[in-house]
Amino acid sequence: SVPQTNPHSAVILARQAIKKEQLEFAEHTILPLFAYQDRAVQGTYAEVLYSMGRKSEAFGIWEKFDETIILERAANQPSGEGDDQSVLEAYRSLYRLDPEKYTSSLAFTLKAQGKNAEAEELLLLSRNDYPNSEYSSDWLRYLADSYVARGDWQQAEDVYLQTIQENATDGRAWRNLGLLYSNQMNMPQKAIECFQEMVSRFPGETYGYSYLAQSYEKIGDFENALATYQSLLLISPGDSTALQAVERLSNEENPNP
Repeated sequence: SVPQTNPHSAVILARQAIKKEQLEFAEHTILPLFAYQDRAVQGTYAEVLYSMGRKSEAFGIWEKFDETIILERAANQPSGEGDDQSVLEAYRSLYRLDPEKYTSSLAFTLKAQGKNAEAEELLLLSRNDYPNSEYSSDWLRYLADSYVARGDWQQAEDVYLQTIQENATDGRAWRNLGLLYSNQMNMPQKAIECFQEMVSRFPGETYGYSYLAQSYEKIGDFENALATYQSLLLISPGDSTALQAVERLSNEENPNP
């Protein structure tokens, strides 16, 4: 039978005990009231479970009550050693509550934990289930990033190009494709074309100029590298890397006799 105790009084006592780290007392206070389908009681019990390290049970309760803010907080806690599984479980709960919103977060977590195949499957599933989502081209870019991480450069190139075709204003896609050409595929001219596109589309963003200048240097085109760094300094006059590069390249262009 349900105890006749006022559940909200017990909630207050239990929360005070949690703050004092008196977790057994908190559990004994709140557990007899668990039969109440009361959000405050259930939520407090979840806090007790979480503090006791029984995080999966806590996530289940928070998921039941659609507590996305609390689950986000749990997922974003600094991960201690061996806590990766809890972070993953929290994101799985969030994904079940709102698959479209939390696909990216779950995919990132899976990828960070070496579960690339599952991350890729998730991204493809969401692309299929939510073809008109505002995140759709992002998912495609994340998929290409995953292909880069596992060394499938040709497939990564194809998917980055598809991303750009769907969303030509995706600066990260232009950047990542350019870096793929520059660092993995040894195609510096194509890298330059990507970074030129970045500078053209996002003239106020400094990183496009940096990548473009570095790519010019890589092929020995010091004149264009110097001009690009100088353009960068018009946007960010105090950029120390660009200032040093201008000085170095000016000496290359005009060596002392």
